[in-house]
Amino acid sequence: MTTEKYILPFRDILNGNIDPEQAEHIMKQLSLFSCQRSQHITDFSREKMTAYEQASESRSYLFLKAKDDELLGFFTLGLTSMEWGNIENSDGWRKGFTKKQRRALSHGLFKRSGFVGMFTIGELARKDGIGKEELPGALILSAALHYIEEARKFSGGRFVLVDSRRKLFEALYQQAGFVEVDTRPSPNEGETEEFVISILPLDDPR
Repeated sequence: MTTEKYILPFRDILNGNIDPEQAEHIMKQLSLFSCQRSQHITDFSREKMTAYEQASESRSYLFLKAKDDELLGFFTLGLTSMEWGNIENSDGWRKGFTKKQRRALSHGLFKRSGFVGMFTIGELARKDGIGKEELPGALILSAALHYIEEARKFSGGRFVLVDSRRKLFEALYQQAGFVEVDTRPSPNEGETEEFVISILPLDDPR
């Protein structure tokens, strides 16, 4: 059975654009949000989402159940940059695209001190107890990319960057066309799983 859901921009809550009781209900759920797969996501939802939104460091979007505003998950978008040399010298870039495609993707690319600006999906989360059938990761990612494409109409932009666990990269992002361009140790204390930095070109390189 499909759960009817909708997406609410978090800034609508902070700006007072929805009913105060509804806002209080949602904010309470955020304060209790739990994601056992990532302590970072739990901490972000409870402690940092509001501050980042108010500082315009990022924009978060909440998946809510239509009938009762139950919080199912969320995603967070922002801006970042990466050194272009690290991308074009990576195995993922060279193996993921033909020489003709790489030329098309980098043509006219503006680099500031060697760095290229990009959109980023900073967080992509599903609440503990909410199954993949109710809120598939691919659906959250699709929604995030939709909002990025809308922003791109006004700002331009050619790539999306994601920093994720390798397991998540292989299960979700790689399937959506992201290519690995770098790796790094886990930023979470006590974790040994490698993190993958990957990018998705927003233009068709053909």
